[in-house]
Amino acid sequence: MLKKIALFLLSTIILLSVSGCGNTDRNIHSEKTEKQPEQSAENMEESLETDYADNHSNHESPGLNLSELSIKISSDEKEAVFQLYDTKAAEKLYEQLPLVLDTENFRNAQWMFYPPESLPVTADEAYHDGIKGELSYYEPWGDVFILYEDFYAGDEMHRLGICTSGTEYLESFDGTVTLEKLESSAEDQEEHRMGKQMRIMVDEHEIVFELNDSAAAESLYGQLPFQVEISDYSDDEKIFYPPEGLETSNTPLADAKTGTLAYFAPWGDVVMFYKEFGSYNGLYELGQVISGGEYIESIPKGTYIFEK
Repeated sequence: MLKKIALFLLSTIILLSVSGCGNTDRNIHSEKTEKQPEQSAENMEESLETDYADNHSNHESPGLNLSELSIKISSDEKEAVFQLYDTKAAEKLYEQLPLVLDTENFRNAQWMFYPPESLPVTADEAYHDGIKGELSYYEPWGDVFILYEDFYAGDEMHRLGICTSGTEYLESFDGTVTLEKLESSAEDQEEHRMGKQMRIMVDEHEIVFELNDSAAAESLYGQLPFQVEISDYSDDEKIFYPPEGLETSNTPLADAKTGTLAYFAPWGDVVMFYKEFGSYNGLYELGQVISGGEYIESIPKGTYIFEK
């Protein structure tokens, strides 16, 4: 009898142990694990800054190209524009628009909402280190989410797009959001075909810069035309101060070469390089000269008008 009781107790202990292990596994996989416990907040910030410089310096995810599709996400009177990556998942989201969805907050870093249909993500879009302004998808839960803070996930997230304007409003997207296709007008389509250009006349010579798709370049382009004073700085650049400062979120860091147009955020000046320079902390790329670059060095100090 004692032997039977002992066997019964042993069996019960084994069953409880197995059950406990199963519950632990479910708990681990039922939430997005956003932190590495051994990493301090300071180290995490340094890690994210390094990842941004390494992986986002070309305004695109490694291995992914941006498509021509853009969407607008709005809440109350605030709105942000996202350019989608050239992926099946992003295209599937685009096809479901317009949508009005309720948001849920996760870890004080992201707004989640659930599209009617799941998205066909692949390993190519997967990542762990999220940067403020990214639009992504979490396959296990089926939610699309907007990062309004940098975020690390132990599980895989999948990129859908990147915020190109309105990043400063993302944190306030509480409650309900409206997702719409951003249809291009004929003028916008022609502008996209030609590229965003900024030009200046110096004596009888025209200098033309083609701007990139960054938030800072968009901010500069939106201020045109304007009149500013151009002056010399060092022996490799001409500088001027735009009427308003530029938004640098989701803007690539510059590796300045001859003809690079850049923005030095600490001072708020735009830089036209006429010699190779390289990179510097706080220096963001805006574009590149495509015509008249040989005249940059000889621009006399004075007041000039920049136009589209």
